[in-house]
Amino acid sequence: MKKETAVILIAKLLEMASDDFDNHGCNDLYDDFWEGVSEEEKQDLYKEYHEWNGDPEEYDPNHVDYLGDSSLMRYFSEKLKEI
Repeated sequence: MKKETAVILIAKLLEMASDDFDNHGCNDLYDDFWEGVSEEEKQDLYKEYHEWNGDPEEYDPNHVDYLGDSSLMRYFSEKLKEI
């Protein structure tokens, strides 16, 4: 399988999972989800997320602990489609 095909399929799976997880009504990320990710990387991700989401004014570098699983899945699904 070509790398591009795998990326497309992974993006679609993330989109499907996002819809399912969104219906859970809670954040199912494990406590250690952010392990190995620096604070700066989290800030970058949150800033990029808000730019992608169309609400860049909502980004606060001192508050990067509220994005849930379905939001991250949807965001990364779209990012993969850009690769």
